[in-house]
Amino acid sequence: MASRPFYKSKKFRIFTLLVIVVALGSLVAFNATKDSRTRIQVQTQKASKKDLVSTVSASGEIKPKRYVNVSSDVPGRITRLFIKEGDAVRAGQPLCTIDATRFEASTKMSEAALQSSRADFNRSMADLDVAKLNFERSKKMLNDRLISDQAFDQAEAEVKMKTAALEALRRRINQLEAALDQEKDSLRKTTVISPMNGLVTLLQKEEGETVIGAQSFQPTVIMTVADPSVMEVEILVDETDIRNLALGQTTEVRVDALEDVKIKGEVTEIGASAIVRGATAGAPTTANTANQAKDFKVTVTLKDPPASLRPSLNATAEITTAKKEKVLAVPIQAVVVRELSKEGKVVDPGAVQAASPEPGRTDQGTGRPKGEEKEGVFVVSKGEVAFKPVKTGIMGETDVEVLDGLAEGDEIVSGSYRTLRTLKDKARVKVEAPKGGKAEKK
Repeated sequence: MASRPFYKSKKFRIFTLLVIVVALGSLVAFNATKDSRTRIQVQTQKASKKDLVSTVSASGEIKPKRYVNVSSDVPGRITRLFIKEGDAVRAGQPLCTIDATRFEASTKMSEAALQSSRADFNRSMADLDVAKLNFERSKKMLNDRLISDQAFDQAEAEVKMKTAALEALRRRINQLEAALDQEKDSLRKTTVISPMNGLVTLLQKEEGETVIGAQSFQPTVIMTVADPSVMEVEILVDETDIRNLALGQTTEVRVDALEDVKIKGEVTEIGASAIVRGATAGAPTTANTANQAKDFKVTVTLKDPPASLRPSLNATAEITTAKKEKVLAVPIQAVVVRELSKEGKVVDPGAVQAASPEPGRTDQGTGRPKGEEKEGVFVVSKGEVAFKPVKTGIMGETDVEVLDGLAEGDEIVSGSYRTLRTLKDKARVKVEAPKGGKAEKK
């Protein structure tokens, strides 16, 4: 009996089947590996309800609400200081004295001139009395035709002259009395007194130094007296955050020098005009500063400040601008901006970035009309992402409220930031395994 050919044998058929199975398996494995490699690796998180607190943080300086820069009303050299920095003082308490030598001399000169004028006044009064007696006698003698009209006229003129001289001396005395009062006031002001109850928070001058008086354009500040019972922190808030601030908002203040101390406060003043960043408060804003960053001065009044709090300490204020409970929220980094075409399709961000816009063009060099930019998130479903526009609300420390466009439990792409920058709509993704666990299959 003749043997059958090998290619018709059972062994050959089994061998051929195995080769086909291996080839198909290899092809499937290759396609699976290729698909896995082409998928974009992302981090995901479910949209959930959370309590959000929106805050604005800014740095500033501790200041007393009420304080006075004390200057001398008269110029001169400081001869004595009765206090030192940190001392408590009362209203009317002497703080220091200014050299009074020339003011004492001026006062004595004014007193002597006044006394001399008063003596002249008394003598002039006596002369006037004599002139009036002569006038009365002359009147009788004129009636009796014992003197001439000329003699009578001279007697009358003498009375008028003496009266005018006496009036001039009276006015002179008034002037000298006013000058003496002024000299005495200047002498009295050589003793500088406290304008209020408080603490000497800053002492800028010492005994022997010369100061300029308050009558000048820029008087010398000798010291600062402050009322420590009400303290504030003045902060500069960025212009982009000022719209979220309102009077009465609660604030938490941390002072650099007081570790682990948190002081409660509230917003009591909000500046009406912007300050160019780095410029002095109150400086006018000109056209040259139109494109520069600006801040607004905001005052926070502290509640129950600790006794260890001192003026001029650096502080950071965290103002609570909004607070909501159990609102739908997603991580801040999950919200991205994408351009939507007029047809409502999401424009590839890579294509937009690759285009080189020319000045004056609105199509960004792509040859198409520029679409509308929308905020949104990427929702993951069956291994694919879809861009969904959302409407956002308040922003917390790490999450942002979603008002519309998303449902609780939706799986969204939350990272990485680098991936989110270029992630395309309808892209196929694989979820990155969390640390210490496995990623869920999508």
